[in-house]
Amino acid sequence: MTALLQEPLILWTMRSFLAALFATAAISKLTGIEEFYGVVRNFRLLPDGLSRAVAMVLPVVELAVAVALLVPALALPAAVAAAVLMAVFGLAIAINVLRGRTQIDCGCFRNGMKQRISWLIVGRNAVLTGLALALVALHPGARPAGVVELTTGLIAGAVLMLLYLGASLLGGLTARQNATSTAKGR
Repeated sequence: MTALLQEPLILWTMRSFLAALFATAAISKLTGIEEFYGVVRNFRLLPDGLSRAVAMVLPVVELAVAVALLVPALALPAAVAAAVLMAVFGLAIAINVLRGRTQIDCGCFRNGMKQRISWLIVGRNAVLTGLALALVALHPGARPAGVVELTTGLIAGAVLMLLYLGASLLGGLTARQNATSTAKGR
């Protein structure tokens, strides 16, 4: 089983999916930096001055992780960073869910893809953390990819990202409909 998972096609699919995920998140935050600052503040985990610094630096770090995941020599440390970031995001969301503050936006993506936090989002982050950790575990024993494996892996990762975004949009629409129904007293 490990040998199958260490196939370059599988690893490039994982790497390109995570790279697309972090790049999409970073770009959407960079294009709405003031809104993202509000999201960070809304988590109420950091002092106000530190919230602004985190809102300014985090998207740049996410973009660096995305790029590094696609560079073979940097993929391993980038996967470690991706796992740490996803675990920290999941912890921040879990703390606020435990506080009962489930009405706030997760801040994962901007541009109309707001998602209320929930245990489902915490679980999603746990799965993504596991994916990054699997990449950390499997990457050292993998053989180099050929052109076909590399190209197919990149395409597969992009398709997975599109499916992920589609599911996120549907989840956001459902949350929005539930909020509207509750506000109208239905």
